[in-house]
Amino acid sequence: MPFMNKRHFITAGLALLLSVSGAVLSMTGAHAQDMRNNYSAGQARDARDSGDVLPALRAISIVRGRYPGAEVLNAQLRGGSSPQWVVTILTREGRRVDVIVDARTGQILGER
Repeated sequence: MPFMNKRHFITAGLALLLSVSGAVLSMTGAHAQDMRNNYSAGQARDARDSGDVLPALRAISIVRGRYPGAEVLNAQLRGGSSPQWVVTILTREGRRVDVIVDARTGQILGER
């Protein structure tokens, strides 16, 4: 009987390891997809200089207006058919939030 318990324990451990590995791989794949759409610093600067997108500081200012007292951690320009600023903040309550801002209009589209 002790052999059966050990075997069940090992099987359960392997199942847990595989499920966690699958979750990590799927998150990594989603993150890689997001990274492919991100502008490099030079591309973001060129888009701003040509007037295609709002400057990062303008997007950050818009986010600060919506979330007073929040600490801005990062701002990344994401491409595609409608470019978006993803402004990562730490709220006064300690929540980490990605605020999505339309890079052409400055409208806040949502958060995640």
